[in-house]
Amino acid sequence: MRRYYFPIFHNGETQADEVGELFASAELAVQYGARVARDIASDPDCDRGAGTVVIVLDDSGTEIARHGAGNAATPQEE
Repeated sequence: MRRYYFPIFHNGETQADEVGELFASAELAVQYGARVARDIASDPDCDRGAGTVVIVLDDSGTEIARHGAGNAATPQEE
């Protein structure tokens, strides 16, 4: 199991994730990041045009995916 982190970028600021989550694969971590973005987008108070992005980082700090809450139905992966 590896630890992955999910900082959230919103309105020009980053909310760090210092705890992270353990996943058996990067694919599962990317899916989790997409779910977090969908959850944010489903909030009735969410401003979908605010540029909110859930970033998925591996335990070395490398970005493996990003998911925009404004387009959570079709997440952007790198």
